[in-house]
Amino acid sequence: MSQTQTTAELAPSLREADAGYENRMLAVTSLMVGFVAFDRLALGYLAPYLVKAFHLSNTQIGALYAAQAAAAALGGYVAGYVSDRTGWRKQIVAPLLVLMAVFNVLSGFAASFASLLCLRVMAGATEGPIAAVTQSTVSIQSSAHRRGVNMGVVTLSMFLISQMASPILLTRLADRWGWSAGFMAPAAPALLLALAAALILRQAPAPAKSIVDAPQQPGNSPDTCPRNVWVCAAVSMIFMCWLVIHSTFLPLYLVQVRGMSPAQMGLLLSVLGLAGCLGGLAYPALSDRIGRRPTMVIAMLCATLTPIGVLFAHSSIGLLAAALFAGWLSVGALPIYTVVIPGESVAPGRAATTIAMVMACGELVGGVIGPLAAGRLADQLGLVTPFWFTAAAVLICAALSLLLAEGRPRPRPAPSGSTPQGSRMRSR
Repeated sequence: MSQTQTTAELAPSLREADAGYENRMLAVTSLMVGFVAFDRLALGYLAPYLVKAFHLSNTQIGALYAAQAAAAALGGYVAGYVSDRTGWRKQIVAPLLVLMAVFNVLSGFAASFASLLCLRVMAGATEGPIAAVTQSTVSIQSSAHRRGVNMGVVTLSMFLISQMASPILLTRLADRWGWSAGFMAPAAPALLLALAAALILRQAPAPAKSIVDAPQQPGNSPDTCPRNVWVCAAVSMIFMCWLVIHSTFLPLYLVQVRGMSPAQMGLLLSVLGLAGCLGGLAYPALSDRIGRRPTMVIAMLCATLTPIGVLFAHSSIGLLAAALFAGWLSVGALPIYTVVIPGESVAPGRAATTIAMVMACGELVGGVIGPLAAGRLADQLGLVTPFWFTAAAVLICAALSLLLAEGRPRPRPAPSGSTPQGSRMRSR
């Protein structure tokens, strides 16, 4: 038997083995991102309890999220850089998942605002690297034809865990055992995922697919790469303000202004998780079909529905829920501008650093300045004021998205009887 025949016979089994690893990798990384987001967003759902326990102002609630976000951004960028240089994946995320569990438990024992602030900073310093490395792993180790869909699955898991289950679970845990139980809840899953990461993830990228496909992406050309990356960084900064302000202050608004109980608030906000799940599947898959740029514009315009609902849907909880749901579908754009477009715009060896940089921009501006500014506005002008800011923010994001250079081919059927000479790319 010739070498060519042997290779040909082995090819299907090799492809099946790669697909099997890709599915296992996707399952583990999806759960990691989901439970990291669970802990990151716990602060918003537990805010009514923390305000009562520590007599906090809106500015202090914003400061808690801002400090955690700053630590996550800096830690994520450093971890992305180290991951690109060393090829480490599980060597980074497995130990950090253990530390995340430790800081979750310790957060439950915080006795003052200062101690809680310090512990959330430490938690953020572990969670930022986990999110950056795991999402870059999905981008690098996914088959080219599954990259958008795989990122959609990651987003589905993130919102299913952190915004559909989390508000219901955390408010009920806090009602029964106090706010401490809410912070401690992700510790056990984090320890189990540390073990799974150590056993399943590969150190080096599973590579030939991503690397071979990379030169075919117009986003890798010197003309379009910097523009796409910097546009994504700008969108990340502004859209993260929209996301963080809603996640942090919407629970307080519903309890303090609309008069809901924490349990009722948690039940209403669980619709955001359902919307995130659907949007997380729909928008990345749509971007594979119609392109990244038009999908981003559509998502950013639809995102205005969430603050519009808060500002104007006063007469009906059902109408408010519908507006929150419709607008929150747009979080499905998050993996497109943080992972998919940046990952397609640079060489695979720079993907983790670039993705971490885009995420860090969002964390440092949207995650730090956003909640601090919103908290100050809420203290001075009322809790409804930050939502005017978020409405303007996503309109700016829609305008910025028009500047993206399209890097995905739009499939065109070949004329009958002819052989296609290659995909025609839209690089306007």
